[in-house]
Amino acid sequence: MGSRRSVEIRVGLFVLISLVVVAGLIIRFGKHTRGLEGTYEITVVFPNVGGIVRDAKVLYAGIPVGRVREIRLVEADRLQVHVLLEVREDVVIRRDAQFVINQSGLLGDRYVDILPGTTSAERLQPGDVVMGHSSVDLTEAIRHVVDVLKAAAGTIERVDKAIKRIDETVLSPTTLGHVKGALANIDTATTNAVLMVGDLRELVSENRQAIHATLAGFQASATNLTSATMRLDEILRANQDEVAMTMSNLVASTERIEGLLARFERGEGTVGKLMTDPTLYDEVVRLVQNWRRFGLLYKEGTRDRQSRPAPAPGLEPRGGRVPVPARPATSESP
Repeated sequence: MGSRRSVEIRVGLFVLISLVVVAGLIIRFGKHTRGLEGTYEITVVFPNVGGIVRDAKVLYAGIPVGRVREIRLVEADRLQVHVLLEVREDVVIRRDAQFVINQSGLLGDRYVDILPGTTSAERLQPGDVVMGHSSVDLTEAIRHVVDVLKAAAGTIERVDKAIKRIDETVLSPTTLGHVKGALANIDTATTNAVLMVGDLRELVSENRQAIHATLAGFQASATNLTSATMRLDEILRANQDEVAMTMSNLVASTERIEGLLARFERGEGTVGKLMTDPTLYDEVVRLVQNWRRFGLLYKEGTRDRQSRPAPAPGLEPRGGRVPVPARPATSESP
């Protein structure tokens, strides 16, 4: 009986020790060690938490330092999400640190990532409220990437259609035929140009002496022209005073001619009156008409005698002399 009780005591002690060890392992490697450590709370305000849940990890510089204790919505001027963080009391977080919600991989859990700032900034105190940054939602990013890929696929399709239209229009058999003809014409023109250059080279070779003689003649002419120009320059320099005097005389003569022409236009002098007085012109016309009537404009013995008009009766010339007629009346007509 005593041995049996001893065995039961031993079994009970073994089970108790096993339970204590298992509880210790659970506490050591599980999430329940936080209750045994000193912590302080910080409230972080996010515009969007991207699906983070309670008890999510809090990492500071990539090291787990706490957990998300509470998440609640607050409606102030705009909708905000207040996330209460429980951080170990031995962790010092500065006020210039940045609070960001990240995700472990594409399908991993979300966590609060605290990016350290400077060591000189003020330390956050328990109960402080800080602003967090919007998280990068990989799902939303993938959705945007898919939209971009769809738009790119549409663009590629339109480019493919445009290339097909270009292929059908620009690279059609007719266009290719025209291009082929143009290339053939270019080839022919190039061949003709080469032949022409060859003929020109042959012509130059055959007439090299004549070309040299022509160039020598041109050079001699240029030399003679240069010499003549130099001689003319010397003559002008030697007779510079005479040339200046001649130019002065020419200018003075021109001025006098202009003065005479101005007097003629104003009707001064005999010539000016003849040019401007219409009565003198009429009298000259009548005088010529009278000369023609009485034959004063013709000479005897010329071959125009037969075509001369007959003189008026009583005015026929005598002995080869023409009488001087009286001045006719102005009312007579020719």
